[in-house]
Amino acid sequence: MAGGPVGAERGYHHGDLRNALLAATTELVRERGARGFSVSEAARRVGVSSSAPYRHFADRGAMLAAAAVRGFTELEERFARLPAADALTDLAGQLATEYLSFARQDPARFEVMFAHGVDKTEHEDLLRQATGVQERFEAALSPYLAQADTTRRAAELWALAHGVATLAVGGSVQHVLPDEHISELADSTARAWARGVVGDR
Repeated sequence: MAGGPVGAERGYHHGDLRNALLAATTELVRERGARGFSVSEAARRVGVSSSAPYRHFADRGAMLAAAAVRGFTELEERFARLPAADALTDLAGQLATEYLSFARQDPARFEVMFAHGVDKTEHEDLLRQATGVQERFEAALSPYLAQADTTRRAAELWALAHGVATLAVGGSVQHVLPDEHISELADSTARAWARGVVGDR
């Protein structure tokens, strides 16, 4: 039942409180956005006291950070399964469209990963996992670029992919392009970036 406790639906038991709370966190973000998330409401959804979450999480930020870690882990796993590309243009298009697909698959998960007010430097696991995505971009690009350029170029491609994904998830590009063509935007934009990079060398 929509809006009801998630604990019973997911077979919650006391040994799985942490995971049940993380599931409730994502559901609340889906309904209200990260700014509307509260620890007490997550506890209510799971069917435990408002103090119970603090056995696992120090505060609201820690709950959001833990949910974000899951998202970054899943994104990195998606990237790890991508097939090898023959050229930088193909690789860039592949990474950007996969990033877009990931964001659109679960916009709440994507929002949690980049929630305002969650300082990654205060959450070691989150900072490490977010850095891992940058490193995944760098590793993918390294066969095509000079080592000195890899970090900056990886950040550029991530920023590009993230920009398209954020516009799409926020519904800010659908008035320009039909929904089914948004992945083509990610692909063509990334390929144009790659052609520019090759031309600069």
